[in-house]
Amino acid sequence: MSTYLRLLKFLRPHLRVFAIAVVCMAFSAVLGGVQLGALMPLCDKIFSNRVMPIPAWLPGWLTGIIGWVNAVQPMQFVTAITIAIPIMFFLKGLFEFWQTYYMNETAQRVIRDLRQALFDRYLALSVDYHAKATTGTLTSRILYDAGIVQNSITEGVSDLVFQTFQIIVCLGWALSIDWKMALAIFIVAPIIAWPIASVGKMLKKLSQQSQVAMAHLNTTIYEALTGIRVIQAFLAEPAVRAKFKAANERSYRLMGKLQKRINALAPVTELVGACAGAAFFYIGSRRVLLGGMTPGTLILFLAAMLSVIRPFKRLARLHGINQQALASAERIFEVLDTPSTVVEHPQARHLAPFQNEIVFEHVSFHYDTKPALRDVLLNVSFAESVALVGPSGGGKTTLVNLLPRFFDPSAGRVKIDGVDIRNVTLSSLRAQIALVTQETFLFNDSVRANIALGKPNADLTEIVEAAKLANAHDFISRLRHGYDTIIGERGGQLSGGERQRLAIARAFLKNPSILILDEATSQLDAESEHLISDAVARLTKGRTVLLIAHRLSTVRLAHRIVMVQEGRIVDSGSHDELLQKNQLYRRFCELQLIKAGDERQASS
Repeated sequence: MSTYLRLLKFLRPHLRVFAIAVVCMAFSAVLGGVQLGALMPLCDKIFSNRVMPIPAWLPGWLTGIIGWVNAVQPMQFVTAITIAIPIMFFLKGLFEFWQTYYMNETAQRVIRDLRQALFDRYLALSVDYHAKATTGTLTSRILYDAGIVQNSITEGVSDLVFQTFQIIVCLGWALSIDWKMALAIFIVAPIIAWPIASVGKMLKKLSQQSQVAMAHLNTTIYEALTGIRVIQAFLAEPAVRAKFKAANERSYRLMGKLQKRINALAPVTELVGACAGAAFFYIGSRRVLLGGMTPGTLILFLAAMLSVIRPFKRLARLHGINQQALASAERIFEVLDTPSTVVEHPQARHLAPFQNEIVFEHVSFHYDTKPALRDVLLNVSFAESVALVGPSGGGKTTLVNLLPRFFDPSAGRVKIDGVDIRNVTLSSLRAQIALVTQETFLFNDSVRANIALGKPNADLTEIVEAAKLANAHDFISRLRHGYDTIIGERGGQLSGGERQRLAIARAFLKNPSILILDEATSQLDAESEHLISDAVARLTKGRTVLLIAHRLSTVRLAHRIVMVQEGRIVDSGSHDELLQKNQLYRRFCELQLIKAGDERQASS
């Protein structure tokens, strides 16, 4: 219940639209009741010309209407009814249209807000959360689970309100005719409610399983589409096809079980309603034959009681829909309630422009229980370039990821100009840092938009200047639409070197004080490496740089080289100093020279 109430909080900003829908439902239900009430005068006045009884408790306006019906001639009443029928159906249809429209509008607004909150939470959660969660699961929650919730609001809340009005109106008619017989509905209702409650828990459990299966299906699709070149190169289509078939089959079977149980509720409630209707018919018919009730009164009573049972059938189906929605809502709220491991301090202050030094002070870091950094001490002065060199998995990337606070250290502090970066706002910290990585991420957007990512209000002149500094302007000019060319998902229409130069242009435009280069020149051909190395040399000039590189040509751009091994800094110095005193660095240089010789030989 708490989950449902929390979900309804998203309805609060849209209560005005929801209220209009509720008012339309009320009018629609009342008009339906008026149409139902016409059965009595049709049967008793028109067909048998009997005087309709006027109960003493009826309000004056209703007594007057019945008195007018009793006084009017049958043919005159037929004429009045003939005119009234299309008017009544028109008004009822009009209110039903507006109730559906405004209820759908409410649901769309709620789901828009819910998806926005979920997406905003994804962006706010730290990198470690995204490293553990699959893309398919995250996508499934924001699309599939939110869609289930939308269905619950469109059908569930709508039916809950409208069918309640229907029950009130129809039960009112039945109670006004014979309250003793009408009270039997309170015996029928628990009989209908029992199978609904017993199936409810099963529906929620099956719904949770089906949502997990859908997330797995989404992950399988995403992996197959993003890895299509690898799949085709390794002739892995049969294995991937079999994996998708298994995930698809599981989702199909679970959805089948779910729908079977939801659909089973309607016939059960219909059977109970039919038994109750038969009992009412028998008792009422005896009273008509004994003169205690008119035929029109009996027909109205039976119609009212059957009209009360019909909403119960809708509510039975509604219960199944709501159980699915609750399972989806719990998965959505699970994300919204997930705390970020990187939290901005409530009194965080703005970080002043960097001008002195960066200090890693006795920094340690663990991925779960696995140590990645151990008591690291490192000072980086303003405008100094520091290269981090060492074996893969030694902790280099982890170390630089602490600076923009993608993670927080398990122990120790990272300080900029003497200020612990946990005490400054994330926006002021990250505004002074640019990142260029080996795996350049580009959006399915124009070249212009990708370069201006860190400075969205930049004009074309600034963007072109940044591209020229990154040696990217020439190839951009050759594109079909120049800077307005859409480059495809992840920049798939560009080569690796071109993508890397756009990333460097992006950093140039941001104009940061601190620059992080994570293997920015690796895995490139000689021409691309030359262009990118030239751009990197310009980019690093006058900036504080932390660079991770496996190429000697890039490492030698640094003022100082720091050797990182098994999460510790084992040595530091210039290229010549480390060649003399550090065997690990000497081995690194030898491997680079061997590799360079092999590349030259292969080229010749």
